[in-house]
Amino acid sequence: MTDINNIYKMLDCQNTVEEQLDGIKQAQKITDLSLLIQPPANPSVWEQCAKIIYEKSDAELEPYLDKLLEWLQDLNWPGALTISERLKNFSGEKLKESLESVVEKADQMPNDEKLRWLDYLSELLDNNRLVPILSENVYTILKKHYHNWGYWYGK
Repeated sequence: MTDINNIYKMLDCQNTVEEQLDGIKQAQKITDLSLLIQPPANPSVWEQCAKIIYEKSDAELEPYLDKLLEWLQDLNWPGALTISERLKNFSGEKLKESLESVVEKADQMPNDEKLRWLDYLSELLDNNRLVPILSENVYTILKKHYHNWGYWYGK
């Protein structure tokens, strides 16, 4: 297999479509998906990595849920919206524990960081298989932020 750093170089959005496609083919063979989650490479490769992750099964992604949820700390980060869309279609049973843990973690952060991350995590309430099984506390926290981003700004 091609060296991971070479794959990152091929995935860069500055490259030709052909070179990016070659990088995608190589990256699809990677079994350690942590190498594709906000990789230690130029953020210009993150969107391609997110697209590769998007195509993986729930079972393949399950060990990486906490890291994928951390990617949602800032939806301006390349690939974050793609990851958010993928998690909206993830098994609710498998996502529940990680989401509840991350919401508790976010709730301990400094105020602006916490509130922004909760805004972004609240988008996962679009996952209809997740909402009915969330703890009441986590649902209540996220519901305040759902489609109400920044309501807290300036308070």
